[in-house]
Amino acid sequence: METRSAARRTRTSNAHKFKSGLSLWLVVWLLACRCAPGLACPRLCVCYHTPMTVSCQSQNFTSVPAGVPYDSQRVFLQNNRITELRADSFGFETQVLWLYSNNISWVEAGAFSNLRVLEELDLGDNPSLRRLDGGTFRGLERLQSLHMHRCRLSELPADLFHKLYSLQFLYLQENELSHLPDGLFSDLVNLTHLFLHGNRIRMLSENAFRGLVNLDRLLLHDNRIRQVHRRAFRDLGRLTILYLFNNALQELSGQVMRDASGVQFLRLNGNPWACGCEARSLWEWFRKARVSSSELVCSSPAPRKGQDLRFLRELDFALCPLPDPGSLAGTTTTTFSTKTRWWFSKSKPAATTKGVYHKGSDTLKAFPFSSVKSSHPAAAAAAYELTAEEAALPKVEPEEYWANYGNEDSSVRCFELECPPGDDSLALPSSSSSSSSSPSFLLLLSLSMLYLFLHMLFG
Repeated sequence: METRSAARRTRTSNAHKFKSGLSLWLVVWLLACRCAPGLACPRLCVCYHTPMTVSCQSQNFTSVPAGVPYDSQRVFLQNNRITELRADSFGFETQVLWLYSNNISWVEAGAFSNLRVLEELDLGDNPSLRRLDGGTFRGLERLQSLHMHRCRLSELPADLFHKLYSLQFLYLQENELSHLPDGLFSDLVNLTHLFLHGNRIRMLSENAFRGLVNLDRLLLHDNRIRQVHRRAFRDLGRLTILYLFNNALQELSGQVMRDASGVQFLRLNGNPWACGCEARSLWEWFRKARVSSSELVCSSPAPRKGQDLRFLRELDFALCPLPDPGSLAGTTTTTFSTKTRWWFSKSKPAATTKGVYHKGSDTLKAFPFSSVKSSHPAAAAAAYELTAEEAALPKVEPEEYWANYGNEDSSVRCFELECPPGDDSLALPSSSSSSSSSPSFLLLLSLSMLYLFLHMLFG
């Protein structure tokens, strides 16, 4: 009996030991599953397996903690007090790295150069990070999303995004950027979202967005933009959303918007729009575009203040100069006014002639001064009688004519489609090339004009 009882006690003890050992083994295995194989999790951090994740957020770290496993795929270090980032601080297999809401003020060049498979980097909300070196993101050729919002960045090196060919999302909003270097984004051929709102940008140069051929969304609102180069958007043919509201824009060339031909949602409100002749090209673009747009409230001139630029009438631009097609700056001529177009359409040379047209004193009778006040109406009517076609043209005030007197021919070319076939060079002679610019001719022309004007006034 005693032998059986002892054997039973032995078996019970062995079973208890086995269960205890099994339980201990299970605990060790569970802990091992939470930590990297063969490496301990950094102190105060929590580690998870599949995918390998190291979470060290909100632990008051002042530097990147030591012991982060090199095969960690996701590393979360946000909401700490980290002040600087040095090279070799992170593992080779990290794909997601969050460092937002720290006190980072310095990033060593090449700090991320070992992260060849990194896809997302968040450095946002680091208000002490005011500058970055050109090689900061060297080697991140797989990076798809880069966050640098609210960092008080005042400038960006021209080569900061060099070779970031895979980048799709770039967050630069709410910094202190005052300008964008030419070619800054030229390597970002796959970028689709660019956030630049809430900065201090004053102008957009011709090459500011060069290379962004796949950009879909561009946010530039809440800046200080006064000028946009007429070819600034020439690579943005796939842009669908453009925000430029709350800036200092008074005018915007229609060529800017024609380059961004795919825009569907456009916000331009909150700008002091000038709705004189400078607004004509943008107004013409709105007439043809199919776009969801905000209002564009005119600030000037006084008669149009409070009106919406989009809904102005063609008559509002009747006396404006036509665009100069040869001007790269998108300016307009100062002499191709309504009176000049009317006069040239009536006095142009025969279509079979390719020589220049020399203006003589007889052509002066072609200028209609329909609003000239005369003490002898009958005499004025006899001096020039308008046809029905001419009466339908916009009227020219004498002040407008005399304001441009002497430059009528300096930049006039054939009127629209009325040039001789196959000849696009027909032009009135300039003062430098025409023999009619001699002093004697100008004196004769002035006397003829004076005579005509006195005859219209006093008969």
